[in-house]
Amino acid sequence: MNKIKNSNKLKFIIPFIIFLASLSYGTYYIYDNYYATKNFTPEVKKIIKENKKVQDKKPTEQNTTVQNTETYTNTLPNYRQQYNNSYITGKLTIPGVKIDSLVTRASNNIYYLNHDIYNNYSFLGTPFFDYRNTNLVTDRQINIYGHNTEIEKYYNSLPFTNLESYNDYNVFTNVKDITLDIDEKRLHFNVIAVKIINNSDNEHMKLVFYSDDDFLNHINKLLNNTVYKDNVAITASDRILVLQACHFNPKGTYILIIAKEVK
Repeated sequence: MNKIKNSNKLKFIIPFIIFLASLSYGTYYIYDNYYATKNFTPEVKKIIKENKKVQDKKPTEQNTTVQNTETYTNTLPNYRQQYNNSYITGKLTIPGVKIDSLVTRASNNIYYLNHDIYNNYSFLGTPFFDYRNTNLVTDRQINIYGHNTEIEKYYNSLPFTNLESYNDYNVFTNVKDITLDIDEKRLHFNVIAVKIINNSDNEHMKLVFYSDDDFLNHINKLLNNTVYKDNVAITASDRILVLQACHFNPKGTYILIIAKEVK
């Protein structure tokens, strides 16, 4: 029995280690070849500055999540045709931090670490869903990964670089709305937590849940030791979105933006 359990753990742990190693390699390939020093990008500094002004507004004037009732038009088939890429699976929009990006999904978590939207080799990669997110309508947790960089000339090529603005408390407080377009519909999420992790913390990579209790126990672990966290209840019927990018303060870490679906 123990051998079976250990075998199952290895099936999860080994691909995860390969995934993190590849993600780190892509990031540090850029760093090691150009010897840059990480500072907030001009865009991130601008976002932080804008949100310092927002904090002086009345609560009713701040950026709060509003359920979108517009009729949804699926534009993903047009993007697949435009880029000749059947792997385009979603579109992620976070207006408050100026992210508007297509999201791909391959049969593994390695391919889009080093391929662009045209499926050409590129160490800059492309934001992508975890390959285990095969049903975006019902999956209890959706993970999206993307590169960050320390090199100024690549800032505008990596949309997830702007996730670093969530290091600022005012941004976390004011920028809550996330929209995720999939083929079936438009999903809305509300940012509830920001977390910095290292390679030893892989709780966010758990995407298979065997019961409601298993899911809720996972959520409790996921929301432990966060940098910022809202006091919101998560129930067994809720769904979670996790955005992950490399982080450089300290080096070798990752930033997670955790959001809850707005129904």
